[in-house]
Amino acid sequence: MSYTLLRGLFVIRYPDLPRQGPEPDGDTVKFRPDSPALVEGLHRPSGTPPDINARGISARLESIDALETHFSETHQELVGANAARDMLLELLGFTGVTFFEDHPNKVETADQDSIRGYVLSNGIDANGRLIGFVYPGDPDEPDGADVYLNEARVDDSANATLMEEGLAYPAFYATLPASLRTHLAGKSRAARAAQAGLWRNSTADPNGKATVPNLNALQQLVMWPKLFRRLVPYLAAGATDFTNFDAWLRADTVHRDDPLFLLDRGEYGNMHDVISAAGNDVQLTVWPEEFVISPDPAPPGVPTRTP
Repeated sequence: MSYTLLRGLFVIRYPDLPRQGPEPDGDTVKFRPDSPALVEGLHRPSGTPPDINARGISARLESIDALETHFSETHQELVGANAARDMLLELLGFTGVTFFEDHPNKVETADQDSIRGYVLSNGIDANGRLIGFVYPGDPDEPDGADVYLNEARVDDSANATLMEEGLAYPAFYATLPASLRTHLAGKSRAARAAQAGLWRNSTADPNGKATVPNLNALQQLVMWPKLFRRLVPYLAAGATDFTNFDAWLRADTVHRDDPLFLLDRGEYGNMHDVISAAGNDVQLTVWPEEFVISPDPAPPGVPTRTP
């Protein structure tokens, strides 16, 4: 599959509005493209147009899911979450980065507020973010070039490095070519076997259940972030155990019970098929590289490609 090459600037701080600036984390960073029209022309599997303005668009790193530094007024285990964020900024070339003490996700100072880089993207996600593989510096190809993305070039991306270092879980969507998925799955398995990074403390996975009595306890754990993002609203609504979690998931097949393709079984399923939850215990029963997630569907009549 070909990807569109987008030259531009990665931006982590607004000099004129530092306290209202971006909030980079381990898998998302603000990107200001040289040619915004190229972003407007990308594929939109969920029908959502790019959420772009004069300051740029959020670039969501393809294939990985880092621990949440912030999500709906919660967070995951912060040592691992901040390690992924700091590594991403370092890989892109940022130095001297500090964060506000009272706004710990916003950059207070940095040697560079923005830095040249590029994204290889094949689409916009359901939240209007640019999905792609991110790289520092300027490439040889011109802006807007169609690039056939192979394993060697993927290995040069920040995405692949974060997975190799065990600083992010895999999260494979159906928009990712199968050859790249297989290649990156191997990196994830190798990092897990080496107990690198977050894998030393990973829980709620096929190796063991996590006991989650409440929302505060959840925030101290290392687990697949997409599972965490399902647990937060369930617990925040007042649930005291997981008795009704399966039914809660199944009630919304777009925002909760994502459709999946289960690679080991060769069949379609949903999120509830890979989660076991009872009492205060919850567990992902299949490693996240062993299934493919379907993007949110486009509403009826909404185009997925621009004219």
